[in-house]
Amino acid sequence: MAHHDNTRHVFIGWDNREALASIVCKYSILKNLTTDDVSVQFLNQKDLRQKKLYYRKSFLNANGQYFDGIDNKPFSTEFSFSRFLVPTICREQQLKGWALFLDGDIVVLEDVNKLFELANSKYAVMCVKFNWLPEKTERQKMDGMIQTRYNKKLWSSMMLFNLDHPSCKKLDHISVNQSLGSYLHKFKWVNDRDIGPLPEEWNYVPTVSPSHKQPKALHFTKGGPWFEEYRKCEYGEVWIDYLNTIPKNFIVNNLL
Repeated sequence: MAHHDNTRHVFIGWDNREALASIVCKYSILKNLTTDDVSVQFLNQKDLRQKKLYYRKSFLNANGQYFDGIDNKPFSTEFSFSRFLVPTICREQQLKGWALFLDGDIVVLEDVNKLFELANSKYAVMCVKFNWLPEKTERQKMDGMIQTRYNKKLWSSMMLFNLDHPSCKKLDHISVNQSLGSYLHKFKWVNDRDIGPLPEEWNYVPTVSPSHKQPKALHFTKGGPWFEEYRKCEYGEVWIDYLNTIPKNFIVNNLL
């Protein structure tokens, strides 16, 4: 097993309503790893609140829709904002190098080391630069949650953070907890020239990504096979195959 002296860290968004998706994401990463030195952890809001790293206010309406306490805009998962705490959490844990954030509805099909190997230290953050806005008719996400339309949509669903870069140091817990959602998700905390590109196949969204690409990571942002009505979605069987190979105790041990 090759070693990179623990400079590669993975954080997976955790949402209690889609816990199984996050567990499958973690399993897919571990199953495809060829080294034993990539750390993988969940970004769990309850845990971050207990540690006082996350104290952003939000409220739920009667339909179970989240609204942000700062700009009153709707958001769809428990990790919508906490994802930007990854550099802060790494500082707390004294982790160096590069950290990867992934939405929980992603399944990774290759060794994630290959993604880390694309890291270029001239950038603060790297991501797949989608050129996509959901149709007005697609305002609602898989579970009926409203989503906000903005440019750089989906960019923050997978981010490779350069922990040594000054822009990532700007993402402290104060800015993450107190900034407008648009400041965070539109990458206003970093110069555009400091945002590096990642290949589209590393954040492959069925029906959005170019279909001739061979996915290295599948992102079921429009709804995944853990929802009854998306059982038959494109590439859904790939996700189900991963689910079917997970040892039962892995699920139990990873339920937060």
